[in-house]
Amino acid sequence: MLNRLVGMWSGNRENAAAPPGAPRVKAGTPAAQADGAPSVMRREAMLGRDQRVAGYTFMLRRALDEGRDLPAMQQLYDETLLDNLQRMDIARMLEQRLAFVPIAPATLHHPLIETWPARGTIWLLELDAGFALDASLPARIEALKARGFSFAARADAVMRPERHGLLARVDYVAMDVSSEDVPAIAAQMAALSRLATGKRFVATGVQTLEAFHMCHKLQFALFMGPFITRRETLDSPPMGPSRAKVLDLMNRVRTGAGQPELAAQFRHDPALSVRLLRYVNSPGMGLMHKIGGIEQALMVMGQDKLYRWLTLILFTGGQAQELDHAVLENALVRARVAEQLAGRALFAKARDEIFVAGLFSLLDVVMRTPMEQVLKQVSLPVEITEAIVSQRGPYAPYLALAAACEQDDRSSIEALAKQIGRDVAEINGVHMDALLWAQQLSADV
Repeated sequence: MLNRLVGMWSGNRENAAAPPGAPRVKAGTPAAQADGAPSVMRREAMLGRDQRVAGYTFMLRRALDEGRDLPAMQQLYDETLLDNLQRMDIARMLEQRLAFVPIAPATLHHPLIETWPARGTIWLLELDAGFALDASLPARIEALKARGFSFAARADAVMRPERHGLLARVDYVAMDVSSEDVPAIAAQMAALSRLATGKRFVATGVQTLEAFHMCHKLQFALFMGPFITRRETLDSPPMGPSRAKVLDLMNRVRTGAGQPELAAQFRHDPALSVRLLRYVNSPGMGLMHKIGGIEQALMVMGQDKLYRWLTLILFTGGQAQELDHAVLENALVRARVAEQLAGRALFAKARDEIFVAGLFSLLDVVMRTPMEQVLKQVSLPVEITEAIVSQRGPYAPYLALAAACEQDDRSSIEALAKQIGRDVAEINGVHMDALLWAQQLSADV
């Protein structure tokens, strides 16, 4: 993974995410419109029991207008959501990730469903208070399941007796665990399991790492919530020796240390030396002969590629913490989005630094150390530090816009897009491209 990432980072990344023959997403493709304005997508990651990203749920940044005809608005909302995802070429993402797509049951008859890729798609049925189960819906669900689709419903919506027939047909049941009331959550899971066996439970609204552990013990299959990148109030643990060594090496590279000095530092950390030699001798480097010495390996790497490799080691090396892989994938998406949005306006050096800013913006989460303390230990350009710490400077709007793709704040998206001279309609394509790029890279970690 590191070999591919460093190569893509320092070389041509335009088509890095797409498999051979896959269509390219054009960032400028206009999104579907609900009221004449582009609808911006947001994502939320779902982790599996192995603490890695298993899939995403996608939503529009528009709430239904309660003052209008709700069925008609729900239909328009669903059509806009599906059209956006189709234009973003979600089929490419479904090769390796699940996609939970919330729609009303009536939308299962929409023409777009007929050509939708079944692999990896889970239709999350949104049932309003007035929904009544009729004979046509179970038949439609069974027909779509025969094509390979899966289904999910929210626990509260299928607990009612008249909806038990629907519960029997869904594959996943989503439960809000934000209350962290263990007895109540366990009781609801038991009640649902008595009504219909074999369901996979999805924990939503998981707020903290402690809540994740609670749900893990309760045998939830998937987990969603802000716990993944949450900056919890913790006593800062001492930095592991491997990560401290990596930060020291990064500082030495930035200040122009020579190969003998760097080699001496590597020799003080045998594990890091082994990783370096494994990397330079990997097939992706394309060397004719194996390299067995640290100084020779550093010569092959060069300063720029070495610095980028060390940056990724901060996430994937040392004494790994829980959720490191999930945080890395999120950081890669954020970095890629910020970099791509800057593509038209800034030179290559600035784009690389914006990428670094995106990656470093979650380094405090993976290291469980306040950001100010992390940045004190590594020498970075002032533009990167300002963007991360105080949201100021030329890189700040790109980083803020990339982070906004993970949040439900449409007004900030519009303002930031205008600030950097990008159309809102372009952001969805850039976002999906970044998801594809990051998921392929993190798959090998």
